[in-house]
Amino acid sequence: MRGVFAAAALLVMGALQPLWAAPDKTWPASGLIVYQVSMGSGPQVGEARHSWSHDGRVYEMRTEVRTVGLAALFKKMQYVQRSEGQVLAGGLQPVRFSVEREGRQAELADFDWQRMQLAFTRKGRVSAARLRAGDQDVLSLWHQVAMSAGKALPASLQVVTGRKAKDSTLVWMGDETLDLPLGRLATRRLKATAADGSMEIDVWFAPGRHMLPVRIRMVDDDGEVLDQQASELRIGAAATGKGS
Repeated sequence: MRGVFAAAALLVMGALQPLWAAPDKTWPASGLIVYQVSMGSGPQVGEARHSWSHDGRVYEMRTEVRTVGLAALFKKMQYVQRSEGQVLAGGLQPVRFSVEREGRQAELADFDWQRMQLAFTRKGRVSAARLRAGDQDVLSLWHQVAMSAGKALPASLQVVTGRKAKDSTLVWMGDETLDLPLGRLATRRLKATAADGSMEIDVWFAPGRHMLPVRIRMVDDDGEVLDQQASELRIGAAATGKGS
């Protein structure tokens, strides 16, 4: 289980305009998506709660993942990811991404868009990497894709975690209808693949739900599968189990 939950942690812009299509202006100002988490086709072993808010200038996002039910008796796993940054004309520009695990120092990724550098802090050590236009962290990426409303994607980009930046490709795979805990939804499927083969992620976005991600399926380099399916979606103050 450790490997697949670590895979989840790896997931699900200065000059954005040349890379991303013009963003849709209907991105909700706040919301919450609750996912049931399972290992492959097995029973639910965890829950992920993803929330976000923005005022048109700055944004904040948070995802908390924890084991539930019998799985929590055998292996307690909990971590929190956070992303914060700016909302620009071309989309989202992350400033900081962090991962917090119980009993450990937070892992940080700081984005310096003036110097075009990334600074990673882990276990008290700092390392650097090159930052490229259009790069996103693992939380901001899905909202940036949603804001692009299914339009053209960049040919490649770096997806930033708390430890490193991974060269990745994004490809639209087509439209599909899914039966989820949230209900039956028309979706558009995206495949994200790390260039080094360490991760393959399929994300289903729902056009009828502000193009938000309602299913995220990840396969790591060990072949372990983590499947997150939306059971609840809230927009702003609305709160209903079948979404809004």
